[in-house]
Amino acid sequence: MNRRKFKLRILQPSMFFLIGFMMGIVTIWPGLISESGRNCFFKIVKDGSDGNVSLGTIFSISPNYLLRISNEKNKYNKVLLIGDFCFRKAQ
Repeated sequence: MNRRKFKLRILQPSMFFLIGFMMGIVTIWPGLISESGRNCFFKIVKDGSDGNVSLGTIFSISPNYLLRISNEKNKYNKVLLIGDFCFRKAQ
């Protein structure tokens, strides 16, 4: 009986955390659940993964986001900016 209570004490807060985290992500990036937003994100990441980006991909991103992405030094922040463009703006 003691093990069961211990498992419930760990399970309940972790479920609340995961549900809250997922709701927060969907609230920040509402296009995450749409297929067009995910396709945009994966297309940009796949095209730029080898270091060469095609001209069509560059023209698909707005100039404001393109400047932000190119000025960013941290790769993690670059991915966040690409996600921000695809999941918020390109709908």
